Amino acid sequence: MKKNLTAILVVAAFAAGVIFTSAFTAAKHQNAGPAAHPRIAKAITNMQDAIDYLNAAPDVFQGHKAAAIMKTKAAIKELQICETYPVK
Repeated sequence: MKKNLTAILVVAAFAAGVIFTSAFTAAKHQNAGPAAHPRIAKAITNMQDAIDYLNAAPDVFQGHKAAAIMKTKAAIKELQICETYPVK
């Protein structure tokens, strides 16, 4: 009897965890994405344009061109993460 009760409690705890986790994950991504954050989406577009400009430009930036491209790509990745969060 004790084993059955333990098994039932374990299954119930697992099921509750799955339900709460899926509910939280679904709620986390509602009202998110580029459409929910138009200013961030515009910033990403502008940063990608700046990268294209730097790639096409001659190397007249005294060694800062490569660093600027690398750091701008990192900023774009961070902004894309920001876009996954909902507007409150």
